[in-house]
Amino acid sequence: MNDSGSVSPRSVVITGATSGIGLATARLLAAAPGVTVVVPARDAARGKRVADEIGRVALPLDLADLASVRAFPAALDAARLPPLHALLANAGIQYTDRKHTTSDGFEATFGTNHLGHFLLIRLLLDRLADDGRIAIVSSGTHKRQRLRNGGYPPPSWADARTLATPGEGSGQVAYATSKLANAITAVELGRRIDDLRPGTRIAVHGVDPGLVPATGLARDYSPTGQRIYRALAPAIAALMPGATTPERAAANLAATALDPSYARGATNGALPAGRWWEIAKDGAPSAEAQDPQTGADLWRDSEALVGLAPAPRPS
Repeated sequence: MNDSGSVSPRSVVITGATSGIGLATARLLAAAPGVTVVVPARDAARGKRVADEIGRVALPLDLADLASVRAFPAALDAARLPPLHALLANAGIQYTDRKHTTSDGFEATFGTNHLGHFLLIRLLLDRLADDGRIAIVSSGTHKRQRLRNGGYPPPSWADARTLATPGEGSGQVAYATSKLANAITAVELGRRIDDLRPGTRIAVHGVDPGLVPATGLARDYSPTGQRIYRALAPAIAALMPGATTPERAAANLAATALDPSYARGATNGALPAGRWWEIAKDGAPSAEAQDPQTGADLWRDSEALVGLAPAPRPS
């Protein structure tokens, strides 16, 4: 990660920073000069342990509870931290089915991975520096490429209200679908960012970190299956075309926050206000994720589901 630009004090909020790619990213960010890493955590004790380890700040946040998300900006303000430079929407959960619910009654995977992040991003937009960064972590599972994704099932897209309703269905499909929602949001936010924050140069990136076997892809498996998968993870990482390591994925995610080459306008990319990163290289989200009508529909319905007033359409 090249952070040869400004070393003025700044803050970076990264969700999902208590484990996996998020924790590895938080450690890299904390080592950069002048950076205060904010670790939002549903489990206060776990968040504090991570914050203590990297010498930074933990604040309460449960993405599966919209009241908690709404309270987060005030907690961030009260902490009196350096200006907010970047928001990394990295957290992601997966269940074995679609029957789990959030505190607001939404299907838990879609409610946490998409709706919680959607509201958080919207609430923090006004606090983000004029040259700030937003990175939304999606996944290769949003594309319909089973071989690249280690046999992972493809998403099953529908309108947001349907996806937010719990019911029968595969937890893996629900996860892939939530990652498609993340990809669509990255594209649509890029279309709208200049209307939401006129006169600024905020960059909006989408990130496919790649298949990282060590981060819990086998969550749906039996305990025995999980043990076998963990034992085979190094070989899977070496052989699968879409595989990478937690360290490489973390380095790319940290760079979206701090590296000058990731600033708005520094490069031309696949997204309207940033770049799509696929295993730390330039890539593009699926055609489905880039469809303007799909993006507009998801945005409108997500605003309604989380209780936000409609934002301006792209000019």
